[in-house]
Amino acid sequence: MRTLSLATVVLGTLVAGLGFVAAAPGDKDKKDEKGDLKKFEGNWVFAAWESGGEALPAEARETARLSIKGDKYTFEFGGMTEEGTIKLDAGKKPAAIDLSITDGQDKGKNQVGIYKIDGDTITICLAAPGAPDRPIEFKSTEENGFILATIKKAKKDD
Repeated sequence: MRTLSLATVVLGTLVAGLGFVAAAPGDKDKKDEKGDLKKFEGNWVFAAWESGGEALPAEARETARLSIKGDKYTFEFGGMTEEGTIKLDAGKKPAAIDLSITDGQDKGKNQVGIYKIDGDTITICLAAPGAPDRPIEFKSTEENGFILATIKKAKKDD
């Protein structure tokens, strides 16, 4: 089984910087990005997690935690901690997420992906840290090696 990090997940997770991808978005896109950034804030648990087409066992997945405040994230999993920043581009279809990993095993690498928000649930599909090609669909296979994660807002007792 591969070693998974948020950058390897998202988000593995979901896994950086919750800022804005500089693609000269219009005012509406900037508002969408700010709104999406606010929706990312909080504490998250992993409802589902696949890497390279293989599902992470529930008992392992349940130990993963993601906290996001502003454009900063902290991901904890299996005794490892990763930190970084998130940038969003809500104007792309599907919406784009870029992670800049500032601390952890993939420090200094970027991770590109896509996301969609449905209430208190966010689905993220990420390429491996350092990989240049952004996913174009929410699918993880052995061939593409992508990380597909579904995160949900943590309840107070999670």
